[in-house]
Formats: sequence, structure tokens, C-alpha cells
Amino acid sequence: MTLSERKKLIQQMVKVIRGSKTFFLSGHQKPDGDTVASELAMGSLLRRLKKKVDIYNAESVPPSLMFLRGADKIQTSKKVDKNYDAAIIFECVDQARMGNVIDLKKQAKHVLNIDHHMHHSHYGTINFINPKASSNSEQLVYLFEALKMPITKDEANALYVGLTSDTGRFQHSNTTAETFRIASLLLERGAEPHIISERIFTTSSFPALKLLGHNLSNLKTTENEKIAYISIAQDDFRKIGASEDDLEDTVNYGLQIPTALISILTREPANGGPIKASLRSRRGVDVCKIAQIYGGGGHKYAAGCKIKGTLPEVTAQLVQAAKSALK
Repeated sequence: MTLSERKKLIQQMVKVIRGSKTFFLSGHQKPDGDTVASELAMGSLLRRLKKKVDIYNAESVPPSLMFLRGADKIQTSKKVDKNYDAAIIFECVDQARMGNVIDLKKQAKHVLNIDHHMHHSHYGTINFINPKASSNSEQLVYLFEALKMPITKDEANALYVGLTSDTGRFQHSNTTAETFRIASLLLERGAEPHIISERIFTTSSFPALKLLGHNLSNLKTTENEKIAYISIAQDDFRKIGASEDDLEDTVNYGLQIPTALISILTREPANGGPIKASLRSRRGVDVCKIAQIYGGGGHKYAAGCKIKGTLPEVTAQLVQAAKSALK
């Protein structure tokens, strides 16, 4: 996205925001740091503009993010029946990724689709999608600037969470000079990196630590150690007393092996259904292409998908797909 394209889209969104009174905000299922941060910052901005705002997700906010002011006010629902002047959807390649909480075509006059994933269905009336942006939170700063609304301390904290979450504490390849400029701006506006780091990066529940130990003990690699993989059954969760929410960052550990280029995490969901898979990579390897084979998506170095089958079958299938990707 060029600078002129970005400015044009931002002005289009500003026009919709100024001309609308009621807003619906949502993000993808199993909301993460960037999604929750975007919802909180955008919701706060709209309320300061005297707009009426509802924030709904198909699934609840993770416990690690509940320290953010306003996170406890984000509602959870499988279906919302109200109509809105505008819906703002974060990090969803299509409506299904949101969990179909509302019917965007019927329940919103305008749909602002804000995302930074590579592959997209462009379902919005305005599609603000920049795969080169580190995060949605980075993109929202431009909207604050265009609306001439100074970022408050609570908004800065939320946006900093989104920024650091999606860049892996500024370690991923999506970290740019612009990312650091925005991080600096957020610090000037009151963001507290030490508190944020403690809450989301260096604090884990006892079950989460036990689950991590179990997973690392069962980490496997291919013969050449270029692919690392972990599979987790529901029995594992039950024995340890942990849940899927306790898996944060687990998939990244596979890439700590010096030769590993792809790391795969597969797990049985609590409510049955397809096996969930998370994929990570580095050094030019595109795992998004692997995820797309199975109807998933994401970023070049971080992607996910769902596949029908047993846990061993799906794990073997993905390992084979990863081998093919490395040939």
C-alpha cells in the first residue's frame, strides 16, 4: 500500500466515522492481543467522539489481556440482532472468521474492514488492508492522527499491546522503522512497557507452565530437524488441568532449534470438530501457503488452519506438507 493509497482510505473511513452514530466492533474468533487492542482503542476513540459503540466477539477475551481497561466490557455472543450505521471488523479475512456474529450485509450500512493479512476476501465497503503493517494497532494510529484525536494513556497501552503481540516483542520480520516510530509515540502518550511485558509475556498460570513442560517433552522433529512439531490431545489438557488458552507462544518454541525452519502445533479442540493447527516459520519459508491448502491463512511466517481427521492423521499430513514446502 502506497502512502497516497493509505491516506485516501483513511479519509474515506474518517468520513464514515464522522457521519455515523452507532457502531459494531468485532474481531476474529479466539481474539488475540492485536484484536482486543484494536477493539478497545477504537471503541474508546468512538466514544470520545460521542458515538454509541457495541463490542462483541464470538469468544471471550483471554485472561492475560483482562488487565487492559475496558476488556471486561467486551461482550461475548454467537449472534447479535441489532442494526448499526457502521461495523468495524479487525483481522478477519472473511465474515466466517468473525464467527458470523452479525450479518454484515444486512445489519450494517457501512463495513470498515481493517486488517494486515496477505490474503483477503475484501468484504468491506472500505477495505483498509496493508500486509506490510506490523499490526492492526499500527494502522489505527493513522486513524487517530487523521481525526486529530490525541491518544489517551489507556488507548496507548492497548495499542502497545497489539504492536508488541504481533511483532513478538519487536523480534519478527514485520518489525519496521515505522513500527518503532509508532511505539515511541505510544510511549509518549503514556504506554507502560514494563507492565505490559509482565502481564502478557513473563507471567503464566501454573497449568500453562505445566502444559508447556509437557509439550516440550513431547516435541518431535523430522530426520533433518528442519521441521519441529507438537500435537496435543484433549486428554493432555484434562490431565494437566489446562486449556487451549494456555498455549500462547507454544508453537514458537520449535523454531528455537537452530536448524528448524517450520514449527507446527496441532491440537484437539475442546468441543470436537476439526483439528486446529498453528504454523510458524522463518528465513523466507511461507507457511501461509501451507495453511491455504486446507482453507486457512495468515501471514508468511505465522498462519493457521483447521483440518478434519484424527490428531495423528492431521499432524502427519501437515508434516508432509511442510516437507514438500521445503523442497
